[in-house]
Amino acid sequence: MKSKKNKTILPIILFAVVIVLSIGGLILAQSLRRANIENPGDYATQDDIPRVTVDEAYEAFTSGEAILVDTRTVTQFQAGHAEGAINVPLDQIDSSLAELDPEAWYVTYCT
Repeated sequence: MKSKKNKTILPIILFAVVIVLSIGGLILAQSLRRANIENPGDYATQDDIPRVTVDEAYEAFTSGEAILVDTRTVTQFQAGHAEGAINVPLDQIDSSLAELDPEAWYVTYCT
């Protein structure tokens, strides 16, 4: 009788351990993603910059954490843009960097 009880408990314990480790891994991954978004640091190429979802960008913008930057041409920007966004055309970013606050979080978009 004791042997059958131990055989039943072991899979339950292993399943619980897998669930706990999975949840812990997801929480850690989310924390690391948030940390990278909040403090991006230096990047060698644009491919190293963390991407945010539309929902994350909207939440950051509406809460005042981020500034939306439309990188299209002036003509395209004037034709229509996200309300509250500023326009810094892609070909003028290098010359405009000195005007931007280095402590601010900028979320760029081009469509």
